[in-house]
Amino acid sequence: MSTPGDTSVNYERKGYGRGLILGLTMAETMLLLVFCLLLAAGAIIAKKEKEAAAAESWAIEATKKAGIAEAQAAKAKKENEALLSRVAKMMESATGGRIPDEEWRELVKAKQDVERIEETGLTIEEAIKHAPVTKVIKEHAVDEKIAKELVPAVKTLAEQWITAEQTEKMASSIAVLRDRGFTEKADPAADLAAALDKAAEEGNSRPHKWPPIISMSELEGYNFKVGSAELSDTFKIKLRQKASEIAGRAKEYGVEIIEVIGHTDEQAMSGYASNLDRGLKPVLDGQKPIGSLHPADNAGLGLARAISVAELLGGMPELKGLTILPMSGGQLILPGDHLTDGAQSGDVKARRRIEIRVRKRSEQQTTKAVVQQTRDG
Repeated sequence: MSTPGDTSVNYERKGYGRGLILGLTMAETMLLLVFCLLLAAGAIIAKKEKEAAAAESWAIEATKKAGIAEAQAAKAKKENEALLSRVAKMMESATGGRIPDEEWRELVKAKQDVERIEETGLTIEEAIKHAPVTKVIKEHAVDEKIAKELVPAVKTLAEQWITAEQTEKMASSIAVLRDRGFTEKADPAADLAAALDKAAEEGNSRPHKWPPIISMSELEGYNFKVGSAELSDTFKIKLRQKASEIAGRAKEYGVEIIEVIGHTDEQAMSGYASNLDRGLKPVLDGQKPIGSLHPADNAGLGLARAISVAELLGGMPELKGLTILPMSGGQLILPGDHLTDGAQSGDVKARRRIEIRVRKRSEQQTTKAVVQQTRDG
């Protein structure tokens, strides 16, 4: 039997029991929850700090790599500049001066032309060797078909009329044979042989073969400075390329003299008193530059320009041992070897030219005889 006091204690005990969770009071439970939240928050913060540290480390590493890449780029740029400088010096040394953009484009075009020549199966040496043949074929309007038709006839011509060293003249022969109807014949070689035999029987003599003239005019890019004998850079490059052709002519014809003839147009000159009488010898001896010469007329200008070309040719190894003689045609001789009638008084590029001819040394008088005659006189 319970008493009123017991009832009150039991009631309070039941009420106290309602505030317990797993043996913990509400306050203790809340403290536990707060502690767990703090642990979770600490873990999250630690993770974020770790991620931040990793990000910072990556940023530092990326900065280092960027710095290395920048240093490498700067080094590569410096090396490229040094390489370009060396190339420029090499080109300057090879050409005697800096190459302007226009001449650089000409060099690129020349390289492309060489590649096209090589695509045909010819070497550049073969193309240079056969260039005179090509020129004559062009001048006589001989196309590929006619050339092929007349090959047997030209071979016969070579055997009976001209030597193997005279092949560049065959194109002229092709044109003559074409004009005389040999292309229409069933056997042009046999018909040609018969014609040659007949000509021999009639006493026709073998024609003399004259060395061709090498002409270099302003129309082809062989420029001088206005009123001057100084060669342009383009002229120097082109003249160096001509050296092997000139040497080939001299060897082919067995000659030892190269004549360099300067021609001008008929524009009158003024402004200088000529110093050629006193100035030529120092220039020829290499004591003074060609620019020191001041011609007062076209005859003197032609001679000064011929000297300038002869001076450059004289230093080329291909022409070693040959005698190079500068001469002047002034304004007197038109292209094609005709005397001027004085009607062309303006700016005519085709007349401003250098002609190169090869010949044998004169046997009438030796230099020694001339010197002795001068002394005796």
